[in-house]
Amino acid sequence: MSNYPAIMFSVLFICGIILNRFISADIVYLYVLFVLAVICFFLLIKYNYRLLNVLSTVTFVVLIIGIGFFMAESKYSDIQMLNQNIYKQKNISIYGKVEKINLRREYEISFELLADSIKMPDEVLRGKYKFLCKVRDETEILDSLYQMIFPGFYVEVKGTYTKGREKRNPGEYDYNLYLNSKNISGLVTTYTADGFKIISEDKNPVTASTFSIRKSIDRQFFSFHDHSTAGLLRGLLLADRSEISYQTKTEFINSGVIHVLAVSGLHVGFIALIFFILFGRFNFYIRSAATAVGLLFFMIITGMPPSVFRATIMALVIIIAFVTNRSTHIFNSLAIAAVIILLVDPDEIYNPGFQLSFSAVAAIGGLYPYFERRISKLRITNSLLKNILLFVALSFSAQIGTLPFTLLYFGKLSIVALLVNIVVIPSIGFIVGIGILTLILSYLLPTVAAYFALTNDLLVSLLFGVVRYTGNLEFSFLWVRQFSVIDSVIFYLILFFFCFYFLRFRSVMAKALLLCMCIISFLLFSSFDNKEFFHKNKLNIFAVDVGQGDAILIVFPNGVTALIDAGNATPFIDNGERVILPLLNHLNIRKIDYGFISNLDADHYGGFISLVYHDRIEQMVKPRFDSTLAKDMRLEKYLKQMGIKISYYENGFYDVGNVRIYTLYDEDDDVYAAFSTNDKSGVLRIQYGNKSFLFTGDIERKAEIYYSQRYNHFLKTNLLKVAHHGSKTSTIPDFVGYARPEISLISAGIQNKFGHPAEVVLDRLKEIKSSVYRTDELGAILFVSDGDTIEYVDWRR
Repeated sequence: MSNYPAIMFSVLFICGIILNRFISADIVYLYVLFVLAVICFFLLIKYNYRLLNVLSTVTFVVLIIGIGFFMAESKYSDIQMLNQNIYKQKNISIYGKVEKINLRREYEISFELLADSIKMPDEVLRGKYKFLCKVRDETEILDSLYQMIFPGFYVEVKGTYTKGREKRNPGEYDYNLYLNSKNISGLVTTYTADGFKIISEDKNPVTASTFSIRKSIDRQFFSFHDHSTAGLLRGLLLADRSEISYQTKTEFINSGVIHVLAVSGLHVGFIALIFFILFGRFNFYIRSAATAVGLLFFMIITGMPPSVFRATIMALVIIIAFVTNRSTHIFNSLAIAAVIILLVDPDEIYNPGFQLSFSAVAAIGGLYPYFERRISKLRITNSLLKNILLFVALSFSAQIGTLPFTLLYFGKLSIVALLVNIVVIPSIGFIVGIGILTLILSYLLPTVAAYFALTNDLLVSLLFGVVRYTGNLEFSFLWVRQFSVIDSVIFYLILFFFCFYFLRFRSVMAKALLLCMCIISFLLFSSFDNKEFFHKNKLNIFAVDVGQGDAILIVFPNGVTALIDAGNATPFIDNGERVILPLLNHLNIRKIDYGFISNLDADHYGGFISLVYHDRIEQMVKPRFDSTLAKDMRLEKYLKQMGIKISYYENGFYDVGNVRIYTLYDEDDDVYAAFSTNDKSGVLRIQYGNKSFLFTGDIERKAEIYYSQRYNHFLKTNLLKVAHHGSKTSTIPDFVGYARPEISLISAGIQNKFGHPAEVVLDRLKEIKSSVYRTDELGAILFVSDGDTIEYVDWRR
């Protein structure tokens, strides 16, 4: 270890950064302690008595940990955070300097803004605040704006502030936590280019030039390739995956090859190889220098993500070692790269890209040499077979190293990853090589470049076909749920224990027993912090937070599942794909047995479209088909094309185990038939033991009067899903008088534009002493009933 001091330094430095997460300290005290530690350290070096060797070592350890702690504490100390209790604020104006501009998306331009002042309707704030700004407008207007804006510009943005979405459902990604880790307070969106004004055009020459190069490269990608190929090349060479579809990313995850979409050491290796080939006729020193310059250029145009920064630093260390005829060590190079990255931004230690990148390389350095020696002993004469085995060993080593982080962030263990990587990784190498060649030729010989672009389009189409096929196989991956940080630590400790003793055992039997013991130990210890989300043999009512919409997931005592509505689906967020589908996966629910559409408003049925597409709905129950509604005609046609069994609400009941579901619906009633779409919402009353639950969709005043007159005391319920998100047009006194719920559940979006729930409705529920639970305040809400009681369960604990 003394020969590779960077390893020890990086480990202690990282410990200091992590320690900062759990201990808070005043920055002034940190300065004082840091200065004292430095003075003590140099005094101990100067007066290096033997008795002080231990103290000197301890001081060194404390000093390095202190540096890490100090760096994490002082990072962005001058940048303030907007009050996180503010979820949404309209008519906000911010003034500041554009720091970073993202590549153009189809429907918006986005950039990071370091603001120095904020104007709100009722106050003005001064200081440094960071925001992610988005400008949305017509395509032609955005095109013009995209050509005008550069990093360094001082601008004004008028629009709506929204806090990043927090973890509001189990298994959901905490986007607000991610933004806060970047010291970004939230998002400011303007829905017209008029809300964006350039005040000063003082460019930052370096960042402006880099952005111009990125824009030019990106423009060439989309000019010469089809959209899927251009989006992939943007991800591979510019580190921007925004134009790769969510479905494609999911298929790459399922196939175990998502790592190729994250610009990393693999791509840096391809770039280095390309430069070595291009400058093959020059001498070693010129070739090495040209490769180093090329790698630095590649690192800059990608925006310097940690994986590229790490790989570039390591590559440069290796190149310098070869040029100076000195030896290098993979772990030492890795440690140097880690320290440099964390000195620039200590929070990168929490970045999944950083974790995956470094764990992969560390595992390759530690495990691959053993596999290589074992393969060499086989004395394989066929070079192709030997290279394939070596490649599999390399891939397997990386997957072992990254396994905890893969399970932690994706919850999937790919079964086909080793085989798929044999096809995908070489394909990516060819695609990157042809993509770079096409890019160069696009500026010099556009006609020739077009032929190479067509070749790449074909390669990408074949690649996506392979990934799509393997990613959608029933056995392509296993779900691994509730994998925690503690489980990750246990995995690495057991892996270290296994590697330490494996080489010391000579007997094959002893090694096999060691492997079995380690696997059993991991499965045992990692299960200690697991817990069941839904309560078995009980009725679980789970209100999914889908923003301004409805989605109620029900798990019956016998395990049968139902979903009443599925939220909205817009060009910006599809609740079915982005919220409910990940939720079902996280909760290990393979299929919904009954999908209930209460009414044909988009915020109730929209999310079902993607759930049906992903084969997660067994059968659908909906209002009777209305041929006068175009959206109903489209929905019916889609459901029939997808082979979904459709049934319609009718006045009656059916049993699910020992739970009875009543459908309060009568299309044949003349009064009912004249209702609007909202008032025709399917109303469900669930009876379980002594407890009842009433789900009312979007019914309004007319329907509530109708139900009150027709069903009166049958409406009495213990839990009411308040109609129409708490709108003042619903929950009239007569209806509330008959229902008299002990618990009222309201599904509404945070500070939604409709003002739901209305104060008059809340007051009405308060008068009858009903306990109100709101998704806009609590996020997802879980109730559990044994038939005699109803218990609110805080699922976050």
